Amino acid sequence: MMIITKKPLNQNRMKTAVEWLVQQLSKEWQLEDRDLYLIEQAKKMEKEQIIEAWNNGYDEEDRATSNPNQYYNETFKSE
Repeated sequence: MMIITKKPLNQNRMKTAVEWLVQQLSKEWQLEDRDLYLIEQAKKMEKEQIIEAWNNGYDEEDRATSNPNQYYNETFKSE
């Protein structure tokens, strides 16, 4: 059985690959509206992939104590 410990949101939050790339690009270039739209689309795709990976990696016992959206929000989402 996997034990999930609650950590306060946004503390030790992991950065996704898309977030890292945007951070690096924005140091060099001024991002325009079209860029921001594409970034948001990439973030949605990445979130779906993370949730799918969670679903593929957790067994039924783990699902009783957590869910993929909860995992994503606690691990990656900033507010």
